[in-house]
Amino acid sequence: MVANGLLAIGLWFGGRWLLSLAGVTNSTLGFVFSVGVLAVPIAIPTSFLLGTLLWRTLESKDDRQFYGALFGGVTALGSLAAGAFGPALLLGISNLIRGEMLLGDVVVFTALMVPVSVLVAAIAAGWLVVPLGAFGGWYHERAKARS
Repeated sequence: MVANGLLAIGLWFGGRWLLSLAGVTNSTLGFVFSVGVLAVPIAIPTSFLLGTLLWRTLESKDDRQFYGALFGGVTALGSLAAGAFGPALLLGISNLIRGEMLLGDVVVFTALMVPVSVLVAAIAAGWLVVPLGAFGGWYHERAKARS
């Protein structure tokens, strides 16, 4: 699943680069792509751990290709959710450092920003990451069955 995560990162930032070359970007699109930098250090380890935990529950008698696709999609969605924690935390810390909020306010603000960040991540990258994860899980199990 980490390989799928790295592929998604390559596609994400490769798409950003292509849009920049074509002159199609604006500040909002640039912000959405740049926030991906904050998600990567959290999303990749999360996908590894979540994928490992899910695949350990898979039995040999199960429909491995179906569960591979399901677990791949769930792993991708989980890494998106965990990766969304990075921007929410950074924004809260930024408010604390600038003196705009007290520590208690930052904790509440960050807790409220996490669901918003997950929603933004699902809209911005979920369309790419979740199907890619499902395909990767399905293909992994298919390749194992054929060998």
